[in-house]
Amino acid sequence: MSEAPAPRSPLDDLADDVRAERRTALHALHVVEFALVAPAPRRHRTWLHRVTVAVDALHAALRAQLPAADGPMRLLDEIALSHPDYLARIEQVQQDLLDLTIAVAFLREHIEPDPTIEIDPADVRERLGTVAARFREHQAREADLVYEATSRELDER
Repeated sequence: MSEAPAPRSPLDDLADDVRAERRTALHALHVVEFALVAPAPRRHRTWLHRVTVAVDALHAALRAQLPAADGPMRLLDEIALSHPDYLARIEQVQQDLLDLTIAVAFLREHIEPDPTIEIDPADVRERLGTVAARFREHQAREADLVYEATSRELDER
């Protein structure tokens, strides 16, 4: 006879939501990285189009993770309410996400296809490489914070 599963708490559902958002953003980052490593010589327009589409997807995934004043309660909101001592770290994680989202939007504007402006693929690769590193650092800090406050892991099970 098997045991009944432990009842789920509202935090479990909120953590599932964050996991899904993180999975979407990580997939978008992988698509960006895949587009970046494609050869650019003699295919500049195709390369730039792929990178642009991938950056758009990453930007949308990051924006979806931003807290909204009129949005539903999110995991970090719940942690802030139940563990006020984490408030400063939560605000920093949220600010990091906002800064990252702005950086991706700025890069998207930089690579906007314009035949009069020469886009250097090496420069785009370098800038997006920096964004990728910041993205991973943000996800690690967020995961550490959530685990410390709730003992819940945000990585895939």
